Amino acid sequence: MQNSRAKALTVVALATLSFTPGAFAQTWPDRPIKLIVPFGPGSFPDMVARVVGEKMAANLGQPIVVDNRPGAGGNLGTEAVVRSKPDGYTLLLHSVANATSKALYGNLSFDPLKDLKPVTQLAGVGNVLVVSPSLPVSKLSELIELANKNPNGLSFASGGNGTTAHLAGELLRSITKAHFVHVPYTNFGQALTDVMGGQPDFVIPNLPPTVPQIKGGKLKPIAVTTSKRSALLPNVPTIAESGVKGYEVLSWNGIAAPAGTPEAIVERLHTEAVKALKDPKVQQRLAEQGADSVGSSPAEYDAFIRSETEKWARVIKESGAKVE
Repeated sequence: MQNSRAKALTVVALATLSFTPGAFAQTWPDRPIKLIVPFGPGSFPDMVARVVGEKMAANLGQPIVVDNRPGAGGNLGTEAVVRSKPDGYTLLLHSVANATSKALYGNLSFDPLKDLKPVTQLAGVGNVLVVSPSLPVSKLSELIELANKNPNGLSFASGGNGTTAHLAGELLRSITKAHFVHVPYTNFGQALTDVMGGQPDFVIPNLPPTVPQIKGGKLKPIAVTTSKRSALLPNVPTIAESGVKGYEVLSWNGIAAPAGTPEAIVERLHTEAVKALKDPKVQQRLAEQGADSVGSSPAEYDAFIRSETEKWARVIKESGAKVE
């Protein structure tokens, strides 16, 4: 009886050992990996996920399946990852939305900082401040001067409260104290069209899809939001070099896993993501969109996310922006 019980305990002990995180990580991955993108097909995050994911899949020996789950400002897809098993088979295409959601939404059912494990920042792309060609300004200083002279200020458009275009404008207003008035739209395409027509006065959209309108003469570029000039618009200065020191807005993307994912899997994901980002074809695809590849370590990415979260929380609190 005792021998039988001892044998049973030995079997249980061996079974438990075989499912320890370290042992599990050694066999990972042995099936396809799902990469949830909380934005629609054709978006910049979707492009990053597919370009980098395809190369990572080739190195990992398993497919990476992109699963688009747009909605609720990126929270719908993020929650699906947070609630998934932390086994390395469900990942998140992380974004700047995950750094703003906690301050913007009062009813989040998860904590983006506590419930996600950063893997690496993949890429970042800037926004660009553009005005109608009819607006009599060509420099940021002139735009700010005109806003402060106008009794009603100048208006800036966005695709809605809490969007990058909105917060980029709020950050500019916060630093410069210029008289800017936010005009949120539910249809960003209409917002862009109206700015082309001269009202609202300006908008700060994502750079890549705006370049054709700039080159077509429908929009006048004033400054880009990144810390250095964009290769897509090399003659356009940054907002910082235009006199607004410390200003930077980046639409960034990375990879995150559910909290509790084994460190060995996180490290493997990081290694393969960095390899993918060094591939010339991947770099070319990202550069065509005006994006810079990054490939930070998990620790570096975690520090970056926390810095972004703190920055945007201040801007959101000051502006009173909320999304219900």
